[in-house]
Amino acid sequence: MDESNRDIGSAGPRTTDRYDYFTDVQLWPLRTVLDPLRWLSNFSASERPLANRLLEGFVYYSEPLVSQMFRATFANISQFVVRNKSNHLAASTEWARFLNSVKIVRVTGEQPNDTDSGYIFSRLAKHWLGFNQSQTIPPEKALELLIKNPRQNIVFVDDFVGSGNQFRDTWTRYYPVGAGHYSFKTVADASPVTDTVFYAPVICTEYGKQNISKVAPNLKIVPAHLIGPQYSVLSANSIVWREDMAGEGPQFVEFSSRRAGIPDRHGEEGCWRGFHELGLAIAFSHGWPDATIPLFYFDQNGWKPLIRKG
Repeated sequence: MDESNRDIGSAGPRTTDRYDYFTDVQLWPLRTVLDPLRWLSNFSASERPLANRLLEGFVYYSEPLVSQMFRATFANISQFVVRNKSNHLAASTEWARFLNSVKIVRVTGEQPNDTDSGYIFSRLAKHWLGFNQSQTIPPEKALELLIKNPRQNIVFVDDFVGSGNQFRDTWTRYYPVGAGHYSFKTVADASPVTDTVFYAPVICTEYGKQNISKVAPNLKIVPAHLIGPQYSVLSANSIVWREDMAGEGPQFVEFSSRRAGIPDRHGEEGCWRGFHELGLAIAFSHGWPDATIPLFYFDQNGWKPLIRKG
């Protein structure tokens, strides 16, 4: 029997049916990308209840779902942009004026490159939201426009905010503009951008939002979904674990991670706890954040990953 199907029976018919249903309705991809039954074969029969519960807590965001959530972030911005909400015509005109003038800006990491998720989402803004080519610009061009016009509408886009480090780097990095060098932070500190500059990630942790607010206190962060510490599988108060698993669940993640050979790097990249020890259980169709625990994607020492790069 093929190894990937070896433990289908022990997973239980209800479990198998649920995963097949998720695949059929395209909430989950084909098993060449995400294979829950093969991943479950990493665990013994006694571990299976906890493994199943952890798997049930895993959230995969398909491209159509991310698209809808991305649109929702822009709808959320309207609450700050539209001031005359009692008059439909005036509100529609004000919102249209914003959409026509706004510039879409990607968020880049410490070493900016074209694989940054912010770069992907600045391109998808054209595909999903209909912005034209001239409206999607790099950070240095956005900064130049903001220096010329502090009222310039700007929206930073991204899929996920975990620690907030990438946006912090983008916000505080110095770019050459004219004869000098400036950062978004220096420009915003000199002329607070309270109504025109937004950050619209699809998903944002409360931890990341707090860290960003330390360097950009006036920035409007408008995610489609804000997640708190209860989403961490390492927390006794996690929504993933049943009440009777509150203590055993996080211990199971640690024991399984160590058994797989995933190192303890104290919250650095590749740590079994996830980056900054955020302990998340999420992935997107285009990849997964480093805040997600490696137990789901680790593929060394004979460990069978749940999800692979598509």
